[in-house]
Amino acid sequence: MKGIEHEKVGLLPIWGWAAVTGALIWSLYVITLAPTTGFWDTSEYVATAHIVGIPHPPGNPLFVVIGRVWTLMLGWTGLAVATRINLLSATMSAGASVLWFLAVVRIWAHFTTDRRHQLVAAFAAVLVGATAYTVWAQSNLNEKVYTVSLFFVALVTYLAMLWEDETGTPRGDRLLVLIAFLLGLGAANHTMSVLPLPALGLFVLWHDWKTILRPRLVGLALVFAAIGFSMQLLVVPIRSNQNPLIDEANPECETVVSALITPLKMAPKVGGLVPDDAYCEPLRASLAREQYLKPPLTDRQAPIGAQYANYWQYFDWQWARGADGRVRWLFSMLFLFFAFVGLWQHWKGDRDSFIYFATLLFTVTIALVFYLNFKYGYSLFTLEIPDLAQHEVRERDYFYIVSFNLWGLYAGLGIATLWGWFVEQREAKDPGGRSLLRASPILALALVPLLFNYGKADRTGDFAARDWAYNILQSVEPYAVLFTNGDNDTFPLWYLQEVEGIRRDVTVIVHSYLGTLWHPKQLRELTTPCPDGVDPADTPSVIVCQRPFDPEAATPVSRDMNPTPPTRSVIALTDEQLATLPVAYIVPADTTFAVSEWVEATVRGGEVISFPDILVLHIMQQAAGDRPVYFAATAPPVYGRWRLQPHLLRQGLAHKVVHQLLESTADTVYLGNDLDVGWIDRPRTRELLWNVFQLEYLFGWDEWPEPSTRASIPAQYYMAFLSLGLAEQLREQPDEAERNFARAERFLNLSGLADEP
Repeated sequence: MKGIEHEKVGLLPIWGWAAVTGALIWSLYVITLAPTTGFWDTSEYVATAHIVGIPHPPGNPLFVVIGRVWTLMLGWTGLAVATRINLLSATMSAGASVLWFLAVVRIWAHFTTDRRHQLVAAFAAVLVGATAYTVWAQSNLNEKVYTVSLFFVALVTYLAMLWEDETGTPRGDRLLVLIAFLLGLGAANHTMSVLPLPALGLFVLWHDWKTILRPRLVGLALVFAAIGFSMQLLVVPIRSNQNPLIDEANPECETVVSALITPLKMAPKVGGLVPDDAYCEPLRASLAREQYLKPPLTDRQAPIGAQYANYWQYFDWQWARGADGRVRWLFSMLFLFFAFVGLWQHWKGDRDSFIYFATLLFTVTIALVFYLNFKYGYSLFTLEIPDLAQHEVRERDYFYIVSFNLWGLYAGLGIATLWGWFVEQREAKDPGGRSLLRASPILALALVPLLFNYGKADRTGDFAARDWAYNILQSVEPYAVLFTNGDNDTFPLWYLQEVEGIRRDVTVIVHSYLGTLWHPKQLRELTTPCPDGVDPADTPSVIVCQRPFDPEAATPVSRDMNPTPPTRSVIALTDEQLATLPVAYIVPADTTFAVSEWVEATVRGGEVISFPDILVLHIMQQAAGDRPVYFAATAPPVYGRWRLQPHLLRQGLAHKVVHQLLESTADTVYLGNDLDVGWIDRPRTRELLWNVFQLEYLFGWDEWPEPSTRASIPAQYYMAFLSLGLAEQLREQPDEAERNFARAERFLNLSGLADEP
């Protein structure tokens, strides 16, 4: 089957039909493409690709480099950077579809010479796989690195199918070396890229076990795998040494050699031969993702049955996401049946490649669920396990993108198999009849995911994450310190600051990252006043000093404040002092800590104060009288630890620490003890909600598109409008109160909380 891709079938060669199919898939993704950034890690990866930063461990340098090159290449389009990155995701997935198409043609050629059947099988497989809900949703809104890994898995798989037909030849050897290089390089994007490794190992042993007895070939493959992975070991520490504005884990190394040998440290029997001080410890910690304190596999975070139930929940989403539960379940069972038909046909037709695909399917399904060791699913077992800490913080279906893509491929192959069987039966009874036409309704089943997933996967007109960030940043005054709590009140803000250049004067402080040593050190540098003649804009992607307030990127109300730059950093502690702070300590008795003359932070006896909380107090003390301090409205655990509510004043989506006695006036209104933060700046919040915030289009939505933020983000808008409505009511403005209550109700409905008992 050498060169089968070049054989002409109808108007085009087979590779041409693959390209046309990929173009159709790409067009579908583009039609439903998100116009800007999204929630969760999307904003982090758009921002780091734009500035060549270091995202969360292990740093994903391949994606960052590809993303940066891609955005530069598409600069001529004038599209927003986030849109270009979303297009990258669409292109990677469509490229994977092309490779799957060619792989399927090669597989099907082992048991049928009818090129029509091969093309039909490939098209049906690719269509179902590409429109599986999670694959689609990851392809039109770049979550982070997963579609690039999907492309690598498809590329390695296609090359493995080529090797099957080139075994023992010089070209076959070169293919194995290329596969090894791609596995190493793909690992610099995400470990998902190396998921084909078990399948490749078994495939080689099954198809030609003597291959592993060729030391020169094996050695060459290992060398090229190491060369590919060296991107992870070189790009991350080298860029980190340049202090980019986003530099998570700060994996700097003193020398290139220390970086290159660091993986040996993670293999004790080998690494123990090298002195500990020869390694790069920050890089090792980043590679091991120590920041996340993942438990060992023997310590299950949820019962294994619950973890597989979570996988089934996500599998049930793939084929008819827009249908109600019972109909969706019926389609799930139907497509599972189709997939088993496809697997059976593959087993009969080409045992060797079946070994590869079956092992890969097992790896990305059964084995991956066990390896990931998730907590209870975000929306599963919520009644049985009400403790949110025992659940994942969001839906994790994206980790199974390769799995669902493969199940979709096999479901499409099953449909094509049934179609082929029907055609054979009809032609046997009626030679020369219209068998192909009469059998076509069977192929229409491949359109089910396209039709039922379109509404859920479509992200056109979705600016919610970008505008959420805009609304938070514009809520605070110039040169503000803004404490955030997690991903969704942090990453979109990073995106807006680093990509769109809006409110770079605001210092975003991530409470969860304050538990590290690198985040406080970077904050110290980022908030240090600039020496005379130094302009951070000269090197906009690295940390220099406090970035200035830009009136053009702010609202009129902030512009009119005529702010002066701060005079000191928000961190006054040296590296040595930071290192000696306790990880946590128990407060022996009720204690009050002075933040300023008017503000006190209080803790109760017996409570535990953690390292991040200590730094929150330190930063508030250091900033007092020099710059305003805010807490995002999403951060009650942060300000609640110090019982700061009596000193907080709501301004839009943020709460300001007020260094004076709060008293009720026409503008400053106390809403009572029923609300977590009872004080509200009435005129500023009114100006923000009605004249500054970008959210008008949200009132036309019937459903919040992102399931894991449905309850949280709309709820914050609800609380903002509810609070302002109560303030207007207390100040005897009934019409204004009703206007705000009406908007609050709309957001309550979007959140789904109104439906809960």
